[in-house]
Amino acid sequence: MQAKENKSKPRRLFWRITGVTLLVFVVAGAYVVHRIRQLPPEMMLDIRAGIAARDIADPNQRFEKFLEGRYGSQNDPVNQRNAFLGFFDPDHIKAMQLLVKHSPKNQRQANINAAANWVQQYRENLTPQQRADLAARLLSPEGHETLKQATALYNSQDVHYRDQSRPVVSQLLNTIASLKSQP
Repeated sequence: MQAKENKSKPRRLFWRITGVTLLVFVVAGAYVVHRIRQLPPEMMLDIRAGIAARDIADPNQRFEKFLEGRYGSQNDPVNQRNAFLGFFDPDHIKAMQLLVKHSPKNQRQANINAAANWVQQYRENLTPQQRADLAARLLSPEGHETLKQATALYNSQDVHYRDQSRPVVSQLLNTIASLKSQP
C-alpha cells in the first residue's frame, strides 16, 4: 500500500504542474489576443502589410510591397496620395515605429531610407494638379491641425527612433515646403 501511495505522488505532482503550466499558457494567450484586439484597425493594416513584405531582400521593393499591401497598387495616384498622407496619420506613425522597432536590425536603416526615397520620388512625380490638390489639403486649417498633431506625436517618440527616421521627416518637410512655394 505504501508503494502505491509513493507512485501516485509523482503522478499528482506531474498533473498539477501540467495543469498550472496549461493555465499560464491560456491566460497569456488570452492576454495577447486581448491586446491585439485593442490595436486600432488602421494599425493592424500596417502590421499585416509589414509582415507580408518582410522577406523581400531589396529595401525599396520591400517598402513598395508594404505600401501596396497597405494602400493598394501604387500605380494608382489616389493610393499614392493616401500612402503619402498616411505619414501624418497618428495610428500609422505609431505602427511605423512599431515596425521599425521589430524589424531585423540589419534592415532598419535601409527600410527608413527606402521610405525617404519613396517620399522624394512621390514629390518629384506630382503633376501640377496633384500638387495643387495636396497643397489645398495640407495647407488648409484642417491640414495644419493634422500636421501639428503628427509633429507632436513624432516628437514624443524615442530620441533614437527620431534620429533614425530623420531622412523620412526631411523628405516630408521638403514636400510640404514645395507645396508652399508652388506658384
